[in-house]
Amino acid sequence: MEPRTQGKGRPSTGAARIRWITLLAVGAVVLVLAARMSLRGTPPRPQASAAPPPPAVVVTPAIEGTVPVYDESVAQTIAVQTVQLRAQIGGTLEQVLFKEGTEVRQGQLLFVIDQRPYLAALQSAQAQMANAQATLQQALEQVQLGQAEAQLAALKATLLNAHQQVARDRYLVAQQAIGQQQLDNDTAAEQAAAANVVAQAAVVRNAALSTRIGIDQARAGVQQAEAAVMQAQLNLAYTTVRAPIDGAIGLLSVDQGNLVAANQALATMSSVDPMIAQFNVSELHLNQLASLGLVDRADVEAAKAGRPPQKTSAFQLILADGTAYSHPGTFRTLNRAVDPSSGTIVVQALFPNPERFLRPGMYARVRAKLQDRPNTVLIPQAAVLEIQSARTVFVVGPDNTVTLRTITAGEPYGAFFPVYSGVRAGERVIVEGLQKVRPGMPVTPAVQPAPPLPAMSGATK
Repeated sequence: MEPRTQGKGRPSTGAARIRWITLLAVGAVVLVLAARMSLRGTPPRPQASAAPPPPAVVVTPAIEGTVPVYDESVAQTIAVQTVQLRAQIGGTLEQVLFKEGTEVRQGQLLFVIDQRPYLAALQSAQAQMANAQATLQQALEQVQLGQAEAQLAALKATLLNAHQQVARDRYLVAQQAIGQQQLDNDTAAEQAAAANVVAQAAVVRNAALSTRIGIDQARAGVQQAEAAVMQAQLNLAYTTVRAPIDGAIGLLSVDQGNLVAANQALATMSSVDPMIAQFNVSELHLNQLASLGLVDRADVEAAKAGRPPQKTSAFQLILADGTAYSHPGTFRTLNRAVDPSSGTIVVQALFPNPERFLRPGMYARVRAKLQDRPNTVLIPQAAVLEIQSARTVFVVGPDNTVTLRTITAGEPYGAFFPVYSGVRAGERVIVEGLQKVRPGMPVTPAVQPAPPLPAMSGATK
């Protein structure tokens, strides 16, 4: 029996099954690749989100107030008295009796220079003065003149006796009681006695002249010795240096133990209360200050004439950190002439310094109020942005939209800036949250009242 065979051109069952499995595998791979390509090429759809709320800011309404207008000048503080302490004699600086930088009182002992050479010089001068006084006393005794005058008196007595003897001889010769020879002898003796009197009178005059000269010389010697004693006393006094004024003393120029020379600087001291602020004012401003009574015309005329001013004018001192000095100043004096190169004149104001805060050489600003400017717009300083010398503020409009404005502002006044253009009274300016806003952005404002104005000033909203 022959085996059955399949018909020609008809595949077998195993081969067909393998073909179908292959086709299914290829199709699966194609589907997977297509799915991956579809995932890579199609971006995910964004989910819809809600818009952020407007940022919250703090605003303050601009107010109006009366603002003082000041004239300011750069000033430097100087002491009313500045004294340079110098040695008036040479020697070793033995003692320094103060602490540098402290205050001293007038008459307080500050320095002592070696006194021993000057004590010895004083004792020598006193001895010379005693010798000169003894010489004067001896000259005043006039011993030689007294002796000469006594001898003259004796010679005059002898001459008188000779005159009498000659008169007797002449009588006796006339009576022929004695001889002519006796008369001649007595006459010669009389003439000799007269010559002796004349000679002794000349001796007396010469002695008197010598005595007067000797007395004058002795008196001059005494005066010279007294002057030497006085100079020695002065030199001894110069070995101690005392404070000539009340004030603060600076650093030492020479240390203790060094040899100092005459006229050598030892230290410098200056008065501390009050203190002068010196500044330059234009001639126009000086007249304006005088017309407003800030510099009284009588004070100006008194200063020009060298008389003390009435001290009725007030100035304010602004320190280097911008704070106001607590004590007002008064007009002191001004220079005699205007500087033609600058058109300014030097003015000095006097400021009390009880706390010893002011020191000579400090730079500050002196200002005086020229007028009060009413109805001036004021905004808090916190609202102002300064970029390259331009001042700007963010203003919130009625629709709570932010606008950026450039303003023209004056000097700070308390916690405010006075605004002359750019903002009107009542408009709201942002004081907190400036970093969160941009022009045209809506905001959620919270109102904060304006800070208080400085004392003695009024404001209206």
